[in-house]
Amino acid sequence: MKGIKVGGIVVACFLWIITGYAQEELLLDSFEGRINSYTVDLEKSKGSEIKVSGERKLKVCGKQSMKVEFEVKPLQRGKVIGEGFVRVERGYGLKTRGAGRWLVKPRKINWDKFNAISFMCYGRNSKAVIKFGVRDVKGEVWKFIFRDDFKGWKEIIAPFEQFYMRREEQPEGLECNAILDFPLKSFFFEFVLPGKDVYYFDCVKLKHIEISKKMEGK
Repeated sequence: MKGIKVGGIVVACFLWIITGYAQEELLLDSFEGRINSYTVDLEKSKGSEIKVSGERKLKVCGKQSMKVEFEVKPLQRGKVIGEGFVRVERGYGLKTRGAGRWLVKPRKINWDKFNAISFMCYGRNSKAVIKFGVRDVKGEVWKFIFRDDFKGWKEIIAPFEQFYMRREEQPEGLECNAILDFPLKSFFFEFVLPGKDVYYFDCVKLKHIEISKKMEGK
């Protein structure tokens, strides 16, 4: 798989419906072992705080899940108030070298077999919007948005074709081609809603799923 071209940001006029079960899947990360700032890449805006740890009581795969505790504070520059954020990331090519702990390294994966990535999230029905993202082989940042509208563990499935990219969110100096190029190098969870919160994640997998497109409202 060389890459998937996605036109612009999320296209609102399409509703993507997942039909059927995963035909193929590969477990990428179940957050075993030490979970801290040495094994997870942490990034935050000024004034915001973030902490990660292993959680043994709430889990789905293996012995533990990843617990993310954070507080997001808005950015204020004079009279202008901007959006703050916190981000936790696992994979390769990051500032935190110890974050490269996937169960299978990117170059050893046959990406042609998969068209989606999934993970387990422990929700509280808070209605918060959470961003899940990936970095492709060239370093471009691609994101998928979901809402915490459930309680307990739920599998979130993100088809590659539903990811979007914005040029203003790319690393400085990166030449973008607007194509999701494989292999992917990392995945992350990003929070922007102001306030304190706690989330749990587990079982990050690559999947092959059946997808059909239907026009919204039809």
